[in-house]
Amino acid sequence: MGDLELWLVNDDPAQLMVQKRLLGRFAATVWDFQSPAELMDQARKYGSCPNLVSDLHMPHMNGLELSQLWCQMHPNAKILLLSASHLTPTEQDEATYLPTNRVKVLTNFRIPELLSTARSWFGNNSKGPDPEPEGELAAPEEPSEYELEYFSSEMLSSLKKLGGNAFVRKALLRFAERVPRRFTSFEEYFEDRNRAAVQQEAHSLKGSCGIVGAHRMWEASDQLERAAHDGAEHNKLLELFSELKKLWDPTHEELDKLLIAHPE
Repeated sequence: MGDLELWLVNDDPAQLMVQKRLLGRFAATVWDFQSPAELMDQARKYGSCPNLVSDLHMPHMNGLELSQLWCQMHPNAKILLLSASHLTPTEQDEATYLPTNRVKVLTNFRIPELLSTARSWFGNNSKGPDPEPEGELAAPEEPSEYELEYFSSEMLSSLKKLGGNAFVRKALLRFAERVPRRFTSFEEYFEDRNRAAVQQEAHSLKGSCGIVGAHRMWEASDQLERAAHDGAEHNKLLELFSELKKLWDPTHEELDKLLIAHPE
């Protein structure tokens, strides 16, 4: 058995769960944290592992800032930064200050790509035999009694391949639990006219949608994120948010059907 240990941080519960299961296909141990503050507190109290996988966009401390601190704490650290979108010009500039032999950035990725990139970056210190090739995660779409309109059958098949029906169900439930709170945050940010926070929340929601295959909401979140980044008028952002919010009811209805189709 290999002894590769990874520390994983992501503020979104659904993404954290899926990424932990995925990384566990080749790492001996994966410790998960829901915020950089929680991770840093653990590191200061009990020591830490130099191998880190981090979401790039998180509240209070983003992955670029965390990587700088982690490199200082661990001279031999290897870090993989994950982003559901491509880096902005500002983020690209900030990333140039990080050592490329120790920090790798993976953007706009899918589940199989994360597996292959992480395995290559950290070394194939796998548990027992080599993990299945990433193509195995892209299972063929399964027949369904109804046509999926708001979720991707391909992504759901990948999740099922990763952990079975119970795993798909748990990922969907974690996604559903978080969405209403995200909408509340959006409304607060719009009231404060906080464009940067709207952009950040749209990015985070997009990542959450992507991990469970909620492709219609992913597209709407992406439009809102891009518009906020490009300086769209406040009313335009409100319009895009309204369109995003309208998608939640039919998405949730289809999600309920998926929960029935994926019993524990």
